[in-house]
Amino acid sequence: MSRFASFALSLIVAGTALLGAGAARAQLLFSTPPAQAAQLGKPLPAALLAQLAQASQRGLRVTQVPQPLHLEAIHGPVLGKPPVLLYVGAEFCPYCAAQRWGVTLTLLRFGRLSGLRYMLSSAHDVFPDTATVSFAQARFQSAALALQAYETADRDQKPLMRMPALAQQIFKRYDVPPHVQYAYGIPFVYLDGAYLLSQPMISPGSLAGMNWQQIAAQLDDPRSALFAAIMPRVNLLSAAICRVNGGPPATGCGAPGVRAAAAALARLPAAAH
Repeated sequence: MSRFASFALSLIVAGTALLGAGAARAQLLFSTPPAQAAQLGKPLPAALLAQLAQASQRGLRVTQVPQPLHLEAIHGPVLGKPPVLLYVGAEFCPYCAAQRWGVTLTLLRFGRLSGLRYMLSSAHDVFPDTATVSFAQARFQSAALALQAYETADRDQKPLMRMPALAQQIFKRYDVPPHVQYAYGIPFVYLDGAYLLSQPMISPGSLAGMNWQQIAAQLDDPRSALFAAIMPRVNLLSAAICRVNGGPPATGCGAPGVRAAAAALARLPAAAH
C-alpha cells in the first residue's frame, strides 16, 4: 500500500481472520513468539532509549533529502504553545508501529521522552507482530515542542484512549482526501496547524523479522538500509518543527541534515488560508 492502512482496512483484515474456523483463529491469535509476547507492555529500558537517542543524533549528518517529501504545508488550528505534535494511532496497527520509530527519533532531538512501552502490532493483521513502542503512557518534556499522542485502540482492537474535541476536529478535517489518499487512516501526524505528514516515514515491511533490539541496532548503524530510509524523513520532520518553533538552540536545527531538509521544505507550496 502506498499509504497507511485505514481503520476500516485494518478492521476488515482482522474481521476476515476472526471469521475462520476456531483452530485457524487460535493459530492467528497466538502466533506471537513467546519471548516477544512476554515483553508486551513493559517499560522500554533506559539503555534502549539511549541507543535510539544516539541513533537520532547520528541521523543529523544525513544530507539526503527524501523524494517525494510527503509533507504538506497547511493552515489549520493551533493546539498550543510550545507547538504541538499531534499523533493519532492504535497499538494493533502495523503502519502505526513503523511510524512510531520515526516519531520517536524526532522527539528525542527536542526534549526528554519517557513512558514508552514495548508493543507489537496485531498478530492477525498485515505485517503481523511488527515490533514497536506504544505512546499510550508516553511523557514528553520540552520547552521547544509538546506532544499529544493518542493510541485509540489496544493490540486487541479494544478502545484505549479518546481524543479530545479539538484533536478529533483536526483528525476529521485533515485525515481525508486530498490531504491523504484514504479517509481516516492511521497513523496521523499533524504539526500544530502548519504541516501534515501524508505518507509513512517507512513501511512496516522494512522491520519484518526484527525485534526491538535489532531495530534499534539497525537505526543506530549508518551503514544499514533502515538508517538510510528513515533518517532523511526524520530530518524533514525535524526541519518542519524547527520552522514552526523558530529553531531553538541545542535541538539540532542547525545540523547539516536538518538544514538540507529545511531548504527542501522552503520550496513546498504555500498553505491555502
